[in-house]
Amino acid sequence: MKIIQERHSTRIFFDPHRPVPEREVKKILEAGRWAPTAHNMQNFEIIVVDDRNVLDRLGDITTYPSPDFIRENYEQLSMTEEELVQKKVGILGMQFPPAWRDKAQLETAMKDTTPGTLNETIKGSPVILVVVYDTRKRAPASEGDRLGILSLGCLMENMWLMAGELDIGFQIMSAFSGPVQKDVKKILKIPEHMAVSFAVRLGYPAAQADYLRVRRDSASFTHHNKYGTMW
Repeated sequence: MKIIQERHSTRIFFDPHRPVPEREVKKILEAGRWAPTAHNMQNFEIIVVDDRNVLDRLGDITTYPSPDFIRENYEQLSMTEEELVQKKVGILGMQFPPAWRDKAQLETAMKDTTPGTLNETIKGSPVILVVVYDTRKRAPASEGDRLGILSLGCLMENMWLMAGELDIGFQIMSAFSGPVQKDVKKILKIPEHMAVSFAVRLGYPAAQADYLRVRRDSASFTHHNKYGTMW
């Protein structure tokens, strides 16, 4: 329970000169191996990337902020820690550019966004895991492969909790599954029928991070026998 409660996204830079030992990466992969998957399909493959040249090539890929992300992200923001503590959901807005935090500036911000690179996300990580799945398969009677996507979430959580046990920083990089996927697949020689679900950066934080983490009380979302009767 302590590891579950302390699990968090390590968004700060990792020490590029402190590699993650291979034995620790294998423990994280072993935890992922035992994740529950729909019909035990285990429909995933994981690419471990620790070659500096390959990491640099991935980092050089150009990215463009999604207008939808900027617009919809705003709805999840709290502008102060006090607001976040009161809401108990969402994230602290201070990590985003000022224009992304001002509703009056959102439309302008979406038009004026400048390209970046994946290196801004990778942030010096000595190793990343790229999780891919076979688009030709799906869990039986699962429209949109909802159960398959759920399975990938179970894989992610298992690996995340093991990383926490090992005191290794862990952050999901959803950008790898976006418009840059074509470039990522080319560099990593990923077959056309395989799609990138997400990538993970692993490493040891270069500085001490202080995270404000909030959650709803269980009594606020638990219903008893029927919706609306709180348990």
